[in-house]
Amino acid sequence: MALRSELADIKKLDSSATTYFNKMKVLADTLTSIGRPLSDEEFAGFVIKGLDADYDNLAEAVQNAKPAMPPHELYSRLLFTEQRVEA
Repeated sequence: MALRSELADIKKLDSSATTYFNKMKVLADTLTSIGRPLSDEEFAGFVIKGLDADYDNLAEAVQNAKPAMPPHELYSRLLFTEQRVEA
């Protein structure tokens, strides 16, 4: 329960997309290692929850993805969106 709470509390803020995603992935991997894995949908939900309004288009794409967006695709889109926001 504490790991899920920690996932819910992480915000991207000024960190890079890579740093932010890796923090989330480490916690998700820890949950997996103790037998409580997150579904792709749950993981994506935690990731988009910590993003600001600059990432609203990404959040919408993630929420509308059927089936749920796998972590590697989410990471690619997060990087792309970060590059677009910074440009």
